[in-house]
Amino acid sequence: MTSYIKTAAMITLCIFIPPLGWLFMYKYSTFDKRTNFVVAAACLAFFVYANISAGNLSRDFELNWTPEEFREKFNASAKRLAPNLGLTIDEPLTVEDENFTHEFTPKLKLVGILDGEKISALKIFTEPTNQDESFQTLNVFGLLIATLNPELDAEDRGEVMRDLRMLKEVSTEGSYDWTTERGLIKYSVHADKGNVVFSAEFK
Repeated sequence: MTSYIKTAAMITLCIFIPPLGWLFMYKYSTFDKRTNFVVAAACLAFFVYANISAGNLSRDFELNWTPEEFREKFNASAKRLAPNLGLTIDEPLTVEDENFTHEFTPKLKLVGILDGEKISALKIFTEPTNQDESFQTLNVFGLLIATLNPELDAEDRGEVMRDLRMLKEVSTEGSYDWTTERGLIKYSVHADKGNVVFSAEFK
C-alpha cells in the first residue's frame, strides 16, 4: 500500500470510524506525533459535528408538524410530483377529538393522530373496488411517502411500495400485514375483509 493511499485510508477511517482510524494511524501513519494528534483531533471534531448535526436534523424532522404544516408539505409534494391528479388538501385541516380527517373521496380518507398539537401518525383508510380507486390510493400513499421522506427519489419510494407488496395495486383480497421503515418513519399496510389501512408512524 503506497504512502498516499495509506494516508487517505487513515483519514477516511478517522472521520467515519474514529477508533479504527486511530489504530490505523498508530500502525501505519507516516506523520510525526504532533501531526498525528492534529489530524486525529480535526477528524474527531468533524465526526462529532456531523453526528450532532444529524441528530439536530432528526429532531427537526421528528414530524413535529402541526396539521397545517403537514397540509402545506403534502400539497407541495402533490404540486411537484402529481400536478394533474387533483390530490391536494384544499381546506385547512381542523382538529377534532385529538385527530383530523381529510376525505379525498368517500372511499379514501386520511386521518392524522395528534400528540398535543403535533402529528404522531398518519393513516390512510381505503376500500378500493376497482383499479382506478386502487391507483388513486397508491398515488396518495406515494405522495405521503414523498412528504414524510423527501430525501427519497422515485426509485426509493417505489422500494417502499415493494416492501409493502403494493407496487402495482392495492389488493383487498384476504388479510395481511406488512411493514417497512425509512428514516424516522415506520410504514405499514393492514388489510382485512376489503378494508385497507396504510399507516405512517413517527419514531
